[in-house]
Amino acid sequence: MDFSALTAFALFVIVMTGTPGPGNLTFMAIGASAGYGAAFPVIVASQLGSIVLNVCVAFGLGKIMAESGAVAVIFKGLSFAYMSYLAWRLVRLNVTPKGATSLPGFWEGVLIHPLSPKTWAMSLSAYATFFSGSAWSLPTNAAVMTAGFVLGGSVFHSLWALAGVSVLKLIGEGPLLRFITSVMAIAMLAVTAWALFL
Repeated sequence: MDFSALTAFALFVIVMTGTPGPGNLTFMAIGASAGYGAAFPVIVASQLGSIVLNVCVAFGLGKIMAESGAVAVIFKGLSFAYMSYLAWRLVRLNVTPKGATSLPGFWEGVLIHPLSPKTWAMSLSAYATFFSGSAWSLPTNAAVMTAGFVLGGSVFHSLWALAGVSVLKLIGEGPLLRFITSVMAIAMLAVTAWALFL
């Protein structure tokens, strides 16, 4: 892979990890509800899940997903169920008294990317476009692709969480914040449904 291909991959990562999706909307909602400090451990956990997903795609799991209708149907069901659960958690976080509902935790963060249709689409597209014809070894391809997505994800998940913190500082706690974070949770679920079923 030459410099121009790496540059194109870097731009792809920036666009894909910077745009709205289940992960970014989740971190924005957590940032708005509880601040960046609460979002950071979940961001770290999500990147561990991203590493597992990208390595699996590079080593052929994506091909199995694409060729097996049954596996794809199971994934869609699990993905929508998990994102529905996560949306419900985020809404409950803002409609119950402060402290009555716990924030999404480590394992919930780990599962965000492996069960996100946007992340699967990004990983599969990146591998097919930038790495499948590369002269590099399979482990090198997997390492470079994974590192790119972890770097992009860490930066942009943090920026989305900080945007949520800005919303919290701007409007304070109260009905408007609860409304905004609930809208973000619903938008996250809508993005998931659109990616899976349309």
